[in-house]
Amino acid sequence: MAEAPDFAQTRALLDAKFDRLLLRDRTLLQSIVAFDVFVGPQLLAVFLGLSPAAVSTSLSKLKRTGLIRATPEGEVGISYRVLRDILPESWRHPGPLEALRMAALLIENGDWFAIARRAELCVLAGHLEEAVGEFERAGIEAQHQGHLKEAARVFAVAVKTAKAAINDPTYVCDRSSDEDYLERTAARCRSRAKTVRLKIQREAGGI
Repeated sequence: MAEAPDFAQTRALLDAKFDRLLLRDRTLLQSIVAFDVFVGPQLLAVFLGLSPAAVSTSLSKLKRTGLIRATPEGEVGISYRVLRDILPESWRHPGPLEALRMAALLIENGDWFAIARRAELCVLAGHLEEAVGEFERAGIEAQHQGHLKEAARVFAVAVKTAKAAINDPTYVCDRSSDEDYLERTAARCRSRAKTVRLKIQREAGGI
């Protein structure tokens, strides 16, 4: 049975990301979450008592972080409304700050630990195919950052998750090539894990 994700550590990552936002950006983002719908920048300016220029500056920054997205008409909304389907059901009705933290977890992040946590959320929600790719990417990032033991462990989890996905009755094999996508990914992660373990052994032996 897989270990339960450590949400306390995940929450610490999200808090750190939130803390890096300026106060005005935080206020704007929390207001967007509170509306829980896509809202026009002009209304936000009136609602918060900010100038349209200040709102525009903050919105541009928030869009770059991935925390919000815009409609073709220019309205903005929080990304979690699009992404929250991968979350456990008990997390799907959050308050404004919780919604922000969840969204922060799901945006693009090069930190291997954050990527692995995102993969664990996918597993909890039953999105195993997505989780496999995320675990592999977390392992690659961990390896690049010199966390070899963690990289080997995450690659092994990717293999285990791929096997579980293949054995899922609802899984449809990839028939676009001679080899199934998940089988190919599992083989690649198995090879990556072996390579990392050999490197660990060589370094431990002073070779």
